[in-house]
Amino acid sequence: MSYKKIIFLTVTIGIIIFLIPYCIPIILALLTAILLEPAVQVGMRSLKIKRQLSVTIVFILFLLIFGLSGYWIITTLVVQLLDVTKNFPDYYYLFADEAQELFKHFQGYYIQIPNEYLSTIQQGIESLKDFVLGLATSITKNLFDFIASIPLILVHTIIYLVAMFLFCLDLPKIKIRVLSIFSDSTREKIDLVVSQLLKAFIGFFKAQIIFCFITFILSFVGLLILKVEYALVLSLCVVLVDILPILGAGSFLVPWAIYNFVFGSTHLGIGLIILFAVITIVRRVIEPKILGASIGISALSALISMYIGFELIGFIGLIIGPALIIILQALYKAGFIKIGKLNKI
Repeated sequence: MSYKKIIFLTVTIGIIIFLIPYCIPIILALLTAILLEPAVQVGMRSLKIKRQLSVTIVFILFLLIFGLSGYWIITTLVVQLLDVTKNFPDYYYLFADEAQELFKHFQGYYIQIPNEYLSTIQQGIESLKDFVLGLATSITKNLFDFIASIPLILVHTIIYLVAMFLFCLDLPKIKIRVLSIFSDSTREKIDLVVSQLLKAFIGFFKAQIIFCFITFILSFVGLLILKVEYALVLSLCVVLVDILPILGAGSFLVPWAIYNFVFGSTHLGIGLIILFAVITIVRRVIEPKILGASIGISALSALISMYIGFELIGFIGLIIGPALIIILQALYKAGFIKIGKLNKI
């Protein structure tokens, strides 16, 4: 690669990194176009049509799924959130009354506690009540801020959809232009590495969608069986928390179960613990197999890499471990790593 090309590539990467915070809809559009590319290719091969028509068909199907699911989720979610917000003061006073009753129930044990510690406990309860009230106020404010920002969200959504359609049309040309920066020999290797990593990235993304869907279904059905109000909103909360590797579904369900045990709802508390156990067991059983099949490595390799990554750097290692295996496998196939005859990891 020439000196000028290196400078041009460095400056381009620097500009892209600087513009990333301002181009979120464009970046999401590019990622979506990459994820939809296999569907476009399938349409071209199976229907024997040109790329423009295949892109149009895939885009229309995506719009239908995106629109219908988004409409159902947003309308249902907003209705339930408004209902929760409206009833939050009642929940707050119910929590305060139950906390006071619990305080009175254990008041006989407080005789043996020094006054300074007793005062600290009372202050802690008051602080918790203030926190709950502040949380209710914050949720209400954020909800109204979200409603007020809907016009801006619609503008970003339109930009995202238009950019996604254009990216879908020009994705092969973009790939050719990027690879043209490199020499022929390097271009072939980079093309192979990128195709392998892209395939793994798409597979990983699909696997995460499957995991989120399974977690949502298990949570939603479980909460409906337990006859919990606002099952949809709470199930989405479980999924959002479960996406974060450091937290997981237990960070939402376990404290909720403990709260119910403390304030007398033993049946609901047991049900939430069982629900958490079911979600955890199902995830741990299917995760290595689905992740391995999706990203192109064996289930055993996925399991071992996830375990070693977890032992070395914690929860984030569950993602980094398989990612390193994928990168090493792609570099080996491209010829950047030569260690003799090595079968697929």
